[in-house]
Amino acid sequence: MTEKRRLTLSELLCAICFALCFFAFMLTEAFVNERCAELLGSAAVNPVYSLGLVCTGVGFLSFSLFRRICGGEKARRAALLLIGALCLAAAAVLLLADGPVPFLISAAAALLLTGHLGGCVYYSTAMCFAGSRYTGRVIGAGMAAAILLQFVVENLAPRPPAFLLSLVLSVAFVTYFALRAPRDWILENPLPYSSDSRKGGKAAAALVAAVVLMSLVAGMIDSVLTAFHAEQACDVYSGVRLFYALGLILAGLLADFRERRYFPLATVCAMLLSSVCMFFLSEEVGYFAGTALMYLYSGFYVLFFTVMFLDFAPKSGNPELWACMGRIVRSFTVAATVLPALRLYDALGITALAVGSCLASIGILLVLLPHIGGAVSAPERSGEIPGQRELSPQEQLERYARHCSLTPRETEVLEKLLTTDDDLQGIADSLFISRRMVQRYVTSIYEKTGTKTRIGLFQSYMNFTAD
Repeated sequence: MTEKRRLTLSELLCAICFALCFFAFMLTEAFVNERCAELLGSAAVNPVYSLGLVCTGVGFLSFSLFRRICGGEKARRAALLLIGALCLAAAAVLLLADGPVPFLISAAAALLLTGHLGGCVYYSTAMCFAGSRYTGRVIGAGMAAAILLQFVVENLAPRPPAFLLSLVLSVAFVTYFALRAPRDWILENPLPYSSDSRKGGKAAAALVAAVVLMSLVAGMIDSVLTAFHAEQACDVYSGVRLFYALGLILAGLLADFRERRYFPLATVCAMLLSSVCMFFLSEEVGYFAGTALMYLYSGFYVLFFTVMFLDFAPKSGNPELWACMGRIVRSFTVAATVLPALRLYDALGITALAVGSCLASIGILLVLLPHIGGAVSAPERSGEIPGQRELSPQEQLERYARHCSLTPRETEVLEKLLTTDDDLQGIADSLFISRRMVQRYVTSIYEKTGTKTRIGLFQSYMNFTAD
């Protein structure tokens, strides 16, 4: 039996792009909050933070809309370049704004446009990592690296120039990668999945409901920590934030263990633990421990809604929307939670928030967890098919495709390469896609199977079926 496929260069570059996108978003969000405290006062930070989350959610939604409006490759390329340039322009205005109106306009524009670029990156990542065994580990490590990079920028570098330079480099790389990546899902439409391979509405509803409940807890945490930071009662970007990176790394390792089997339960347990630790936030002795555990949960929570929708999106009818759905649901839910949670905290103290988050944790544990497990699990690897009967040619092909982590789209091209003598143009005509898109699929297939030619691919397939 051949060895398991290793991480490809395209997947590694895609993970770097995803990490830089996450870094740019966090940096923009943090800078907006800091400038708000300077220009409008600490009392305005949470309302502006809530508004910014709405803008971010709209930005992620806009990617799916623009993709439908801009059907041609030239239009999509031009729109992506324009949005990248506008994002940098909005960041520059945000940096120089000295009044409430230009600040609010530039902040909303920067977050919206960053969200749109994020939608592009999330979609590319979902398509690139479809069926991969490394999604959790690679995305978790990339996001953790982004947290560490933000920690350096926030604590060891001059804020304004570091913010602008970091954002310029991040947006430039993200835009370049989306336009020039060897496996580019942005400029053309991939082959459609068959209708029977799409996951149903119940799975989607379970995922959305779970993220809503988790985001309620995250919103309660964010409202308190953001208010504390604005009032300079604490520094959320100090060393305790490194537990966020630790949570992302641990969650990534657990996500890929046994194909997500234990990941939902572990996330809910981390959520329940962080809820209990909210009781200690009001005490100086327990503040560090409580904040550290809440950041640890944040790592599990963020990776959970990221990975589960990256898994889900390629099998949906609208992958460009569902790849971003976790971030969209998170943005709108937290935006709706921040201000009420802060009022609840002012009226009843931290105990009320802790009780509410505990109830949300129990709700997921009792009601949604059985559905979540099936919804977010990685595609079944039926490589271990019992040998009591002889496999049909189609079953052998599907088994080989699963072993090499080929997507259903790539599997269709693989079948043409193995069973016909058609050249690339002939395959393109039979699948009703462009020759260049076929070439991208072929490049991906060669990379995943460790081959370089069509003959080598055929030999790899025959060796696998013989084993």
